Amino acid sequence: MDTIERRILRASSARLVRVALVLLAGIAVGLAMASFGIGAVWTTLGLAVLVLAFVLWNTTPILFTPRPAYVLPSPERVHWPEALPIEPAGRHRRLILCVHGFPSTPADFRKLLAVSDAQGWDIAAPLLPGCGTAPSDLLATEWSQYLAAVTDTWNRLRPRYDEACVVGISMGGALSLALAEATCADPALAPLALATVAAPVVLNAWTRHGIVKSPLLYAARFLAPIMPAIKAAYPDPDRVGEDGDTDWKGYLGTYTRQSYTLQVGMRDVERALPTVTCPILVCHARGDRMVDFRNAGIIMSQVGSSDIEAYTANMDQFRHRQHNLLAYDSQRDRVWSRILDFFEARSARSPG
Repeated sequence: MDTIERRILRASSARLVRVALVLLAGIAVGLAMASFGIGAVWTTLGLAVLVLAFVLWNTTPILFTPRPAYVLPSPERVHWPEALPIEPAGRHRRLILCVHGFPSTPADFRKLLAVSDAQGWDIAAPLLPGCGTAPSDLLATEWSQYLAAVTDTWNRLRPRYDEACVVGISMGGALSLALAEATCADPALAPLALATVAAPVVLNAWTRHGIVKSPLLYAARFLAPIMPAIKAAYPDPDRVGEDGDTDWKGYLGTYTRQSYTLQVGMRDVERALPTVTCPILVCHARGDRMVDFRNAGIIMSQVGSSDIEAYTANMDQFRHRQHNLLAYDSQRDRVWSRILDFFEARSARSPG
């Protein structure tokens, strides 16, 4: 039994323990407060309601209206040439749509163009709204816009190809899952296969999965009007890194409103995972410091596909975030070869 399967079993048991602890804590607090009189009970209940309302406001779509209308980044304002969108070359009848993460860029995929072309695949990678230009451009964007941009790109390109697959990194993996959820039932639009790399469908979900990636998410919507971005910046071009991670092109920082919309959007993705019926390859590093590795188990245990495979990376020797496997020299070729082999095994066409 592999590591992901063991973690699925442990997560199921741990969920029951967490629910039991919450119930016991509630009973204990209620009994303790009752001993101090009815006034203390009402005060405690009032505080509990306020805390619950605060958490629900920051983690659910209550009174939130998505704004899916988007504006794509202007090519003239893109900060790095490598971050420009990748349009398919049109040399082949097979396509891989590549979706970058938050807030990354298509630069993640440029080193993979030659090997993909040699194996008979065109590559397309859109630059998502707000990305690749200036961190301030991200502030007017949200999950629904990223998903709309990916969906529009897929709907535009899919009819041109006999076969088409999807690869998504990090948030791009969650968007790829959402795309598959919307299209798997339509033979004209369904992907041949899907590969996710370090994809989250859960950021904070303590009671469901025991995962709390960042306590800040429990206040993200509240903070957004007064603190829309924290330490937003470009990476230092002279920074010292390891394993090729200094080639990454994207923004640094925390973006509160965007984080809230990602949390809400990914909850919808998790709920709809059973509708993902295409073949799926789930890639993740077990020591990922950005997206909890347990997400791989959640995806694999909930998708509706009967054709599921996993790639688990061990990168414990490195000090970097062990997140975007396609950004690292030690993993890039290995992971992409695994993805291409997975797609190739399900393709009815020979390369060319």
